[in-house]
Amino acid sequence: MVANVESRVVEVTVFAHGAAVRRTATATATASGTIRIGGLPLAAIDDTVRVEVEGGPIAVAVRVGTDVSAEPAAEESKELRAVRRREAIATAEVVRLETAIERLAQAPVIADDDSDEAPAAWTAVVAARRTLIEVRAERERTLREQLVAARRELDVAHREHELVAMHEALRGNAKDAKAHELRKHVELELVGSAPATGATIWLEYQVAAARWAPAYVARLERESTQFEMRAIVAQESGEDWTGVALRLSTAEPARFSPLPELAAQKIGRRQHEPAKRGFRPPPSGSELLYADYERTFPRPVVPRQFGATARDDSTVEGFGENAKSAPEETFAAQVWDEDSSHAKGVYAEAPMKKRAGPLGAAQAAPSAARATTPLPGAPPANMQAVGELAAYGGGGPQKESRQRAEPVPAAPEPRLDYGNLVMAAPSSPDRGKLVPAPAKRGVAGRVVEAQVRIEQLALPAGHVDEWDHTYDYAFAGDGTVDVASDGAWHSVALTARAGEAEMRHVAVPREQPDVFRVADVTNPFDGPLLPGPIDVYDRGHFLVTSPADYTPPGGRLEIGLGVDPHVKIARNAEFHEEAAGMLRGALRLVHAVTIELENVSPRAVDVEVRERIPVTREGDDDIEVTLGRVDPVWEAWAPEPDAPGTPRLRGGHRWRVTVAPAAKKLLRAIYDVKIPSKTELVGGNRREP
Repeated sequence: MVANVESRVVEVTVFAHGAAVRRTATATATASGTIRIGGLPLAAIDDTVRVEVEGGPIAVAVRVGTDVSAEPAAEESKELRAVRRREAIATAEVVRLETAIERLAQAPVIADDDSDEAPAAWTAVVAARRTLIEVRAERERTLREQLVAARRELDVAHREHELVAMHEALRGNAKDAKAHELRKHVELELVGSAPATGATIWLEYQVAAARWAPAYVARLERESTQFEMRAIVAQESGEDWTGVALRLSTAEPARFSPLPELAAQKIGRRQHEPAKRGFRPPPSGSELLYADYERTFPRPVVPRQFGATARDDSTVEGFGENAKSAPEETFAAQVWDEDSSHAKGVYAEAPMKKRAGPLGAAQAAPSAARATTPLPGAPPANMQAVGELAAYGGGGPQKESRQRAEPVPAAPEPRLDYGNLVMAAPSSPDRGKLVPAPAKRGVAGRVVEAQVRIEQLALPAGHVDEWDHTYDYAFAGDGTVDVASDGAWHSVALTARAGEAEMRHVAVPREQPDVFRVADVTNPFDGPLLPGPIDVYDRGHFLVTSPADYTPPGGRLEIGLGVDPHVKIARNAEFHEEAAGMLRGALRLVHAVTIELENVSPRAVDVEVRERIPVTREGDDDIEVTLGRVDPVWEAWAPEPDAPGTPRLRGGHRWRVTVAPAAKKLLRAIYDVKIPSKTELVGGNRREP
């Protein structure tokens, strides 16, 4: 007897391409026997199913199958049914109160008296009517107050119904299996005794339609920062991941990695290096492997049918009168089914007349072809003669070109994707070779289409999901998340860590008269930071979204925060020429650079001002660059190269100064370039704009 056990998804690991889903189930009263865990999506890969049993019997066999759900699941959730019931009750209450008020308004205060009794005193009648009106007014006031409360309750119920319905719609299109839907299941054969508390079963499988890309958030608070790791995840596996522990990995779940070949180390004479393995041609005589198949399943050979039939008075254009008496040959071409070893038995007749007169080699071709027995499945050899003789049927070059067959374009060669190649059938002409697998249809085709849609899903701006040159690492989330199976990107929060941040300002006034804010943030995570966008907040206010680069654990990440409008900078340059040398045979070009910094913010700022002076090339002994007075003192600076082998910047210097609140700072540097008096620098002697 097979016992059905319910399971739920508790953990998901999303890889660069694909995901590993981990489910848990509890077999409360399972002894030796077979249990079935159903409700698995069709996208689950059968070869990746893994089962663990804790605290109970041992699983000796695992089978994966496909069937429909035995019991239909609820069409809507409990929350949706509850809000619909609340809305229906509120609607009924409003209708009841409105009907009661309408009846009360239509009820008459004075009724006709048909009795023969003497009328009561007028004072008593007035008092009775006054009492009735008061009771009626009190009743109406009570009903209207209840109606106001009922309408308010109906409005709240309606809004709650819309909210829950919207959440249900956004939750995804992968619901529990219905009675008519196809799902996969796993059957386990257990051996052993069942414990009193039940056995815990862990089921893991992989799906292909899933991707992710990293993103970050930095919340700056003076000298500290709160660094958050986020990600965008997309999946279309056929099941929603609700309340799961999420892990994001940079690894590939199925990557072919051949083992390295270690050469033998021998003591003695030096030996030649072994030849590297490369492409090897297929072995000869591979057709002999199908000899037994041909003897067991022979292909029937259908002989050709030749015969002369009577012709009418019509003639073939270009053959003359002799064509009337020319015998007609009918060729039977057999059509073979490549997927089976039997012929379909369909014949195509090609009537043709012999041409009267010498045709040379073309006329001898049919007789030679008739003497040759065709191979099974191949077109008749004399069909070549048919094509050659048909060329003579036209009356000119135009008809000849029309009758010739159009050249068939060569089919493109399949990509060497060995994972999607299969061995051709024995009845196929390509038997013994790997051919592209036929396109999957039906359920398997829909699974492949979902995988293709996820692979082709465009990333949002700034996100990157390729990390080919990084080591594999998995980022674990702190809590649980929900990811719907709708093939769209979902932003999820993984974890957050407190780190150190250093705020500074950088300016290159030679290039741009702006001061930029830069934050140096230390990577607080145990793993690396991958390329992706990072949203920066300063004291709760959003500043900018900057790109993040590869950063190892504990490394420094430089984040640009844009232009700081509270720090102003201005650069001015002065230039003049002087005669130099003992005989005034040289010319000195004096350059003076003045930079003024102004801080209008209420706090002090640290500013790094970068400058550059000219440098001489090797071998230019006639040119000298001399650095004069610099106030305050600066330091030599060379930025990191963009790529290995890139030459470093020469002549770079920088100031590191602190500007007090509402204060100014003056920076000054003087240098001169000495050249022969009869020469001039390319582009002009003035080096500063």
